[in-house]
Amino acid sequence: MKLRATANFCRRLGVGLQAGVDILRVLDTETRTGDQRHRKVMNALVDDIRGGCTLAKAMFNQRSYFPPLLIQMVHASELAGRLDSTFLYMASYYDDLVQTRSFFLQRISWSVMQLALALVVIGAVILIQGLLSNSPSGPAYDASGLGLSGINGFLMYCMVVIGVIAVLGTLGFGVWKNWFNCHRTLMPLVQRIPSLGTALTTLGLSRFCMSLSMLLNAGVEAQRSLKQAFLATGNYYFISGMDRALESISHGNSFGDAMDQAGVFPTEFIEQIRLGELSGTETESLDYLALQLRERAKAALTVIATIASGAIWLSVMGLIAFMVLRMAMQYLSLLNSFL
Repeated sequence: MKLRATANFCRRLGVGLQAGVDILRVLDTETRTGDQRHRKVMNALVDDIRGGCTLAKAMFNQRSYFPPLLIQMVHASELAGRLDSTFLYMASYYDDLVQTRSFFLQRISWSVMQLALALVVIGAVILIQGLLSNSPSGPAYDASGLGLSGINGFLMYCMVVIGVIAVLGTLGFGVWKNWFNCHRTLMPLVQRIPSLGTALTTLGLSRFCMSLSMLLNAGVEAQRSLKQAFLATGNYYFISGMDRALESISHGNSFGDAMDQAGVFPTEFIEQIRLGELSGTETESLDYLALQLRERAKAALTVIATIASGAIWLSVMGLIAFMVLRMAMQYLSLLNSFL
């Protein structure tokens, strides 16, 4: 499900449920909107709910279509009885993601085009100068200074570029999918990066606060509430501390102590939770923290887009400068040989 479609879906369900419309009637309306796949999935949801499934279970049965985080948040909100507010919250959350993604793509698109153009120009230099200077009496002149010339040099250059892109893409995909439980090792390091660490941390903490507040308000017992809040973060690093926190709660400790035992939360966040517990306003404090952290995450994501654009632009300038210097050195070497 695309981000914009997810945001619109959540908003329609949130508004309908807030107005008191039955969930089956809201979903029945969804069966007549969207593309063919959307209508098919909505029909499946209606059938599953009529068959006795919860909404979260029905969405889980269609997990190839719905984002995992949305399914988990719906599950938590069903326990808390706050489906309408959760859908409206998630609509705003996905709207923020759409806006951030659009801003990010706008900021990096020109830099990426410059990088692609620079790579194409270098490849063309290798190919053309090799063909023009090719002679049977000796090797072709290497104007690029990379040791590559002609068709063979051009093919080698293409293989190297494609290989580097493939490696970087695989590494990025592996980190995204948490291969080898890499989030456990990488997240403490990423959290030290001012903007990137702030965005990833605050987004997860915001979802944690909202879920825990909903569940506690609904009277769900502490251990189950805490477990669902951990899962709602969608962050493998935070989830890795769930078992330690649950064990602490089972021994009768406070939420602040349990989060401290988890070993994955910032000290400032733990102290704010403890302050809310001391004042007897746990859920109000959690709601306030969720909104505050979400605003901080939006600002941090904007900074990340700006930094990424600048980094790509600097890479392009560095690549061009390197090639100009290499070609200048080759040209000077050629002049010296004639002299």
